[in-house]
Amino acid sequence: MDGMPQKSTYAVEVTEKVHPESRNAIIRGLLEFNVSRLGDLEPTSLDIYVRDGDGKVVGGLVGDVGLGWLSIHALWVAEELRGSGLGTDILKAAENAAIKYGCHAVILDTLSFQAPGFYEKRGYSRIGVVDGYRGGSQKIFMQKHLDGLSTRFVHSAHSENPFFRRMHVSAFNFCMGLFR
Repeated sequence: MDGMPQKSTYAVEVTEKVHPESRNAIIRGLLEFNVSRLGDLEPTSLDIYVRDGDGKVVGGLVGDVGLGWLSIHALWVAEELRGSGLGTDILKAAENAAIKYGCHAVILDTLSFQAPGFYEKRGYSRIGVVDGYRGGSQKIFMQKHLDGLSTRFVHSAHSENPFFRRMHVSAFNFCMGLFR
């Protein structure tokens, strides 16, 4: 432990007020560490907007592509258009665009009252569930391989541990989202 600062030299601050410079220091530190292991991590935004005749957004998708993955952060269709096939069209357009970017898979999360059945009908598999959300809800993590391979196993530096494979992608996308 020579050369290590004593614990008493640190101050741990818990705050509800975001300090942008402190937040950026944390995120940049993690990104620099990741880049040292994985190389360039610059993701590309991938959004899809559906507009009605008046130009009003009535659906779409917010995501990004990076590390060979499409990460879907939000997919929404106006209530009056649900069940029309628009959600499927949006998802398929995103998957096709991801393939053009060289992605081999998609990852997303959804709440149990949102759309897990929608995604499952379109080939997505549950890879993790977190219980204990308000009202008995669950957060469900899902993935789909775009090359037709099994969604159970993904080759990575941590291929022996599926938990770390999935969580790395989520952490990466969270970090990158803070810089947008």
